[in-house]
Amino acid sequence: MRRLGWPAALVGVGVVVVLFGAQSATGAQTRTLSYDAAALIAWDNDSGGQQQFTTHTAASGTQCADPVTIDKADGEGKGALLQFEGGMLFPVQLPAGAKVTRLRLFAVDQDAQVDAYVYLVRKKLQTGVPKDVGYSVMATAHSSGSVMTNVRKFDDTTITGAIADPSQFAYYLELVSCGITVEPIGIQITTTS
Repeated sequence: MRRLGWPAALVGVGVVVVLFGAQSATGAQTRTLSYDAAALIAWDNDSGGQQQFTTHTAASGTQCADPVTIDKADGEGKGALLQFEGGMLFPVQLPAGAKVTRLRLFAVDQDAQVDAYVYLVRKKLQTGVPKDVGYSVMATAHSSGSVMTNVRKFDDTTITGAIADPSQFAYYLELVSCGITVEPIGIQITTTS
């Protein structure tokens, strides 16, 4: 009876590993970090009438047809960010040594001329350099086309500086909605380690 204890314990441990993470034949584990767009933080910390910009909503950095100003969301509806225009930021904690393999945007894009963009950004943490040094976009995913009510996914798997190193870099998401006809739903970052 005791001899069956080891095989049973190994099978039990194997089941736990399979239930809690996807593991390939090479031993790499895949993880997905998910963020609801309605929970991101709109960048508008101005107490006056002047609009505040994010890197990718300003005239020199936007992929939108025009520089984007903040049009606060009409609300949140069951996890959807309703009729928001502007930029939002959210910090991301990537595990040390993890390789980012995908950035994914979920959105309802109701206008073929207006898109939403999500940027995975890293900023090098160092002293004695100009403040703009060390900023880089790791990945960009954006909506396209036009569908009135269905959520679609938009992926980027071409990752620059894919290996996470939180001892050297801070990471964050920047979500830009070029117009109120795009409703961002969520963002996912997939990593392997």
